[in-house]
Amino acid sequence: MQEAQWWYANGRQSSGPVDLAGLRQLQREGTVTARTLLWCEGMPSWRPLAELDQASTQVEVAPVLDIDAAPAAEGIASSVGDPSDPYRAPVAAPDVAAAAGLEGEMALYASVVGGNFPIYRQRWRLDQGIATGSGTWHWPAFLLGLIWMMYRKMYRLAAMWAGLLLLISVVETLLDVPDGLSLVITFALSITTGIFGNSWYLAHCQRLIAQARTVTGGDDTRLRSELTARGGTSVVATLIAIVIAVVLSTVGAALAG
Repeated sequence: MQEAQWWYANGRQSSGPVDLAGLRQLQREGTVTARTLLWCEGMPSWRPLAELDQASTQVEVAPVLDIDAAPAAEGIASSVGDPSDPYRAPVAAPDVAAAAGLEGEMALYASVVGGNFPIYRQRWRLDQGIATGSGTWHWPAFLLGLIWMMYRKMYRLAAMWAGLLLLISVVETLLDVPDGLSLVITFALSITTGIFGNSWYLAHCQRLIAQARTVTGGDDTRLRSELTARGGTSVVATLIAIVIAVVLSTVGAALAG
């Protein structure tokens, strides 16, 4: 059997492929640790090395790594995607794939987040037995703000944020706030979303999980399906957010004029 080739997450990029010997060398060098996400053909999603060890995937001791035997036990699909993205599950349906092979609360978080679950899994420190987004930074939230909120279906937060932006524009106009100070305020708001983005999204996901539990009872399969439908992302909402952002900018410019 051909030896498995592994890709490993290196920051927000993927590196590889490497064979088992190369993976061992990377472990000795400290490049790959127990928390490093790994993927090889046949796996539905990227998983930490420690989790693969617990699942008896013998990364450190087996002379030839055989992942083909694992799918039957863990529901791993055979189709794969582009390994160049270390955070995309390599199957056609990312929401389902993200939850494959996971159990308990981890599977619920995976179902509601979708294909980028490995990113949030690390940011929320779920493998440490806790769920918190404090002390982390979220670039999309910082750069896109309202658009990112709508993309992640956080409609209530997005509505509140849009109202806040509109209120600030009105107040700045009434008080004749200098352009320099207005720019500082805008930058401060962006920093706020960057700092709290992960925590806000975690709270959103936890709320969706609680709501889904109330309507599905103890049916785990139905619960995951409900979370997949309620969570994930929305392109339509993103387009709406862009329109809202343009409208807010237009209103702000009109008030300033």
